[in-house]
Amino acid sequence: MKRKDGFTLIELLIVVAIIGILAAIAVPNFMNARVRAQVSRTYGDLKALHLAVQSYLVDQGTLPPNSSHLTVHLKWLTTPMAYIAGVGFRDIFKAKQGNTGNDQESYLYFSYLYDQENPGNSWMGQVNLPQFSTVGFCLSSWGPDRNQSAIEWVYVLRRQGNPEGGNSLVYNASNGTMSGGGIGVWGANVPGVSTALGG
Repeated sequence: MKRKDGFTLIELLIVVAIIGILAAIAVPNFMNARVRAQVSRTYGDLKALHLAVQSYLVDQGTLPPNSSHLTVHLKWLTTPMAYIAGVGFRDIFKAKQGNTGNDQESYLYFSYLYDQENPGNSWMGQVNLPQFSTVGFCLSSWGPDRNQSAIEWVYVLRRQGNPEGGNSLVYNASNGTMSGGGIGVWGANVPGVSTALGG
């Protein structure tokens, strides 16, 4: 009778161990690639909205009002003149807001323009900082950690002389793809803040 060759138990265990090591390397890399793709998509969405708000500002001479701070409510960008086809962008990093007053998953919009006639309708009025009023705005995403970092405060903290406090609110991929902080795009006149932060 001929003897049939097969794998020994040790050989099988070595193969299983090698497959496990390869999987341990591949899965985190796949997850990181997925997060990087989501960050890129978020930047694309924010830049499209940024262009629409900038175009509105050039035509109207002022920023679009929005007391809800949600980009989904920027109806002035679509009617009566369409600066963008739609504002229903969904922030893929945003969890339900729960106790903050809404469960809509759109990006956030903050105008830094203080409304003297109706202070409560402007963000600068709501946070009682009319001295930092400027014709500028911030569009933001929650970022991969899915926590709202209040990245809109970067501008205010820098004006108050606390740039490091502002930097801590910004997502930084060099700290790991799941690091804390938000992703933001600023436009018009926002002194001391780059056009985009958080990538």
